[in-house]
Order: sequence, then structure tokens, then C-alpha cells
Amino acid sequence: MAEVPPGGRPTDFPLYPDYIGYEYATVTADRDLEPLYEDTYRSFGWIVENATTTVPNVNAVALKLKRDRRVRNRPLINELQRTAENALACIRALEKSRTATATGVALGIGIAGSAFLAGSVFAIEAGLWLLSIPLGAIGLLGWLAAYLAHGRVKVRKTAQTAPLIDQQYEIVYGACEQAARLLA
Repeated sequence: MAEVPPGGRPTDFPLYPDYIGYEYATVTADRDLEPLYEDTYRSFGWIVENATTTVPNVNAVALKLKRDRRVRNRPLINELQRTAENALACIRALEKSRTATATGVALGIGIAGSAFLAGSVFAIEAGLWLLSIPLGAIGLLGWLAAYLAHGRVKVRKTAQTAPLIDQQYEIVYGACEQAARLLA
């Protein structure tokens, strides 16, 4: 039988100095930003175990992460990680705003063009052929304008958001750099 010292632990059971307790996390990232997320979390001591496509959103990836629970300077690392996560969320929102704004403008113009086309059809039904032709032409031009507006608005919105996105990237890189120094 094993001898039990006053501390309560048998002496013939070896202590496991190589044991590492891990903490786990799952992070959802856009597929386009997956490398940035992986590099960012590695800077905070996380190990990326695997990345799987999420079922509801095919353009998103779930990153399974683990990290040693005894990470040095844990409170500072966690604060820097929160800073980087906020910047990553801002980058994602700015990236989506470029296409969302352009799509909204194009949809508005396209719906107005559709309304003119509907007016043209109703004018034909009422026997007003002379009114129907200009309404139909305006409707078709509205559809063309929607297509062209989408491209222009997206280019303009990209030019507006590019400096803001770059600023957020610098925040991410700065937090990662500080965390790497604290972990070294």
C-alpha cells in the first residue's frame, strides 16, 4: 500500500511536471480573414487546432483554439487580445459596409426602375401607348443605372474605408507585437 504523507497524496504516484492545462476557445471568422485571425490568435499564445466551415454560413470558418492556462502576464495578454478582437470586428464591419452600401443603392435604383416598367405595362393595358414607351425606357435605364451605381458606390466606399481599415490593421499588429514581447 502506498504511504500517505501529511499532505494527503500517496508518495508512489508520480507528479506530472510535464502536464499542461489548456483553455479552449472557438472563434468564428470570415473565410477571407481566416489567415489574419490565425496569426492574431497565435500572437496571444493560442494554438489553432483546426478550422471548419460553419453550417449556417458557408463563408465563415470556426477556428478551434487552445492555450496553456499558465500563460505569462495573463491579464495584460487578455487585455491586448480584447483590443485586437475589437479591431478585427471593426475590420469585418468595414469590409461588409463596402458591399452593403453599394447593394442598397443599387437595389433602390433597381426598384425604382421596376416601378417605371410596371407603370409602362399598366399604360399599355390602359391603351396609352405613347406614355408606355417613355416609362419603359426610363425603367430599363433605371436597371442599367443600378448596375453602374453599384460599381461606383463600391469604389467610392472602398476609398473611404481603406484608411480606416488600415488603421484597424495597425491596431491589431500593435497588440500582437506587444503580446509577443510579453510572452517571450
